[in-house]
Amino acid sequence: MQRTIDVTSARRQFGTLLDEVFYKGDIITIERKGKPLARLVPANTESTHPAQASLDSEKQRLLDKLHGLPTLSMNEDPTEVLRQIRSKRRIQVGKNAF
Repeated sequence: MQRTIDVTSARRQFGTLLDEVFYKGDIITIERKGKPLARLVPANTESTHPAQASLDSEKQRLLDKLHGLPTLSMNEDPTEVLRQIRSKRRIQVGKNAF
């Protein structure tokens, strides 16, 4: 997750910010008067914590699921799209049952 924080808050919460960067992989931009001064990023781009690997696989699974959903244009009826999603789910559940 990326977020921005002002210098005073960063000074007060520096230890917490480091933990968030290390354990969660957050990227934090520190700014003064609306201008970015520095950015805290993880030193190691690979998994820095054992839980991070499982978190990354969970994120990837959810992204794959999201990209599998049909797209909705302005001309389509949302009710019909929901019906298609539900019928597709019923078919998948039926296949997994046997």
